[in-house]
Amino acid sequence: MMAPFVNFVKGIATWYMTVGFVSTKNMLLLVMVVHGRSRLLLRNLPRLRLLLYGIDTNWYFDSGSTDHITNDLDRITSRERYGGQDQIHAANGKGMDISHVGKSSFHTPHRSFSFNNVLHVPSATKNLISVHQFTSDNDVYLEFHPSFFYVKDLATKNLLLQGRCHDGLYPLPHKSQVHHVTKPSTSRWHYRLGHPSPAIVSRVISQNKLDFVRDPIESVCGACQQAKSHQLPYSRSDSESSSPLQLVFSDDWGPTPMSVGHYQYNVSFIDDFSKFTWIYLLKNRSDVYQVFLNFQQLVERPFNTKIITMQTDWGGEYQKLNSFFHKVGISHHVSCPHTHQQNGSAERKHRHIVEVGLSLLAQASMPLKFWDEAFLTATYLINRTPSRVINFSTPLNQLFNENPSYSSLRVFGCACWPNLRPYNKHKLQFRSKECAFLGYSDMHKGYKCLDIATGRVYISRDVVFDENVFPFSKLHPDAGKRLQHELLLLPKHLTNCDEV
Repeated sequence: MMAPFVNFVKGIATWYMTVGFVSTKNMLLLVMVVHGRSRLLLRNLPRLRLLLYGIDTNWYFDSGSTDHITNDLDRITSRERYGGQDQIHAANGKGMDISHVGKSSFHTPHRSFSFNNVLHVPSATKNLISVHQFTSDNDVYLEFHPSFFYVKDLATKNLLLQGRCHDGLYPLPHKSQVHHVTKPSTSRWHYRLGHPSPAIVSRVISQNKLDFVRDPIESVCGACQQAKSHQLPYSRSDSESSSPLQLVFSDDWGPTPMSVGHYQYNVSFIDDFSKFTWIYLLKNRSDVYQVFLNFQQLVERPFNTKIITMQTDWGGEYQKLNSFFHKVGISHHVSCPHTHQQNGSAERKHRHIVEVGLSLLAQASMPLKFWDEAFLTATYLINRTPSRVINFSTPLNQLFNENPSYSSLRVFGCACWPNLRPYNKHKLQFRSKECAFLGYSDMHKGYKCLDIATGRVYISRDVVFDENVFPFSKLHPDAGKRLQHELLLLPKHLTNCDEV
């Protein structure tokens, strides 16, 4: 496939050399083409493009630029059209219009560099990197030398990137000279696992030997701060169970704003021995009775044992269950009136689910009405996350003696492209469309993908993910403000409990 292109380039190079239209440096480059010096040629691809086609694809560091500027829209991975009247002014005073604003990135074996607030200026002649914005966004500093430059970590002083000076300019090394980073960062694993603490993320990575790139400095997760700010924890009970179902905590939660699935409540059951959690979505609080019967059949059969004790509050839905508990021989422990701390395990688990669920919503800029899918995903992740309460084992391993698989985890709410061939009505329909990832199906070995335009949810195992894009963020630029406002609607006792 490459032979015709190489022969074509050789012909062009020979002609340029014959007529003498090139400088000494470009002459050396063309000699590389003619003599097949492919390795050196790869290093000089940007110069070759400029020589043959007049296209300069380099990024250049510019200490005088206040923003990153590019004339190539394809270099911006996440973008939106610019609606302002501002212009970019060159040294000659000429104003250039701004078409789009977005983000980009550059990857090296050591870390990824972010290009925030990239301005697409079609009439710009070069792609410029603002030194001030680049160093501020990535916590690095630059050293410029007469013939080369260094990019170093601001905290550790470690060398992260180096490049050479060309014609008095300092271009970013071409990507053919730098290997792409395929390993997710520790912050990406933090997002995938449902925003647990850094210690938990590190333990999951080390115990499961997961590929990762360590973040250069420890940063604050904004989604965690939005979802997890709370009072000091209550004291914990010293009682421990020695086997599954010996003690099960339960509590209902709600009412909440109506979810997309038309739910306003949920009820959880927590096994005290393993800390494994089951959650059920409810349309009415009175459904707790039937849900418990379903839960009892679900857990007693596989473990070949009976539920011994239930710990709940004395709400009306559990008062109805009290007579059933006595009938089947289940001890029923209840907390004193207005003393929900005595049912602290269930209360803390509810807060844990709420915090993880809200973190997932905040990260994806999704409306609060998707709390039902976020809470189901949060419970799925919590059951697969190590807990210090059980000596950093996972509830899944503690209860089922099964190690969780993390290779299938993806960031909640990110863009996904499911294979829609089975759903197409004719052969000319597109094979896929951009959806939002809604979590993991409990009945299928597949992912739930929401088509935002139609509201339809597809369940598929054949899905391509883009974990850098969140479709709801493009639809709701002020979703963060609305989410903060919606959080104020939650009763205080639902957000002021201790974490499990």
